[in-house]
Amino acid sequence: MRHAALFLAVALLGAFLDLLTKQLVFDHFERGEGMNRWPREVVLIDGFFSYGCTRNPGVIFGLGQGGPTVWLVISVLAIPAILAIFFSVKRPRWILTISLGMILAGTIGNMYDRVFTEEHAVRDFLKFSNVPLLKYMVDPWPLFNLADSFICVGVFLLTVEMLFFDEKKRKAPAPAPAPADAPGGGPAPAVEGK
Repeated sequence: MRHAALFLAVALLGAFLDLLTKQLVFDHFERGEGMNRWPREVVLIDGFFSYGCTRNPGVIFGLGQGGPTVWLVISVLAIPAILAIFFSVKRPRWILTISLGMILAGTIGNMYDRVFTEEHAVRDFLKFSNVPLLKYMVDPWPLFNLADSFICVGVFLLTVEMLFFDEKKRKAPAPAPAPADAPGGGPAPAVEGK
């Protein structure tokens, strides 16, 4: 019961924070021309972090923009799938509970945008530049939102849980040797020859 309460609390609080931050940022900016225009940005840390607003018909970090209907269907179906996965686990560990809650939070946040916003696209607003190590791959980093962050962190935690904490992957402890005075224990008696 405690795990179910935590799972739902993480999911609902995360989705609420995602939708709240999107609404605050997008209310602050004027709408630009076209879905993916960057009308303005507010620099918080010069050369590193700013925020603005853009709309992404694809998936996380601006990928897969060619099939918005496909992503809409996937995000709607993902919510009952995540719920079914969580409630099918008989004895979940805390890391599994939190990771699935975060994944559900991000899925709800981005699904809401695809279903209920006028453009049927995910609202992104966080922008990082000159990220150490990552800047050599892509710079600036594609815009994203809290929902994307929740999904990425949740998937990372779920991977850690599966690799290091999953009971099925643990080796069963070797049976302890029987004491010498127990029946059948100790060395085999010597057999005298004829």
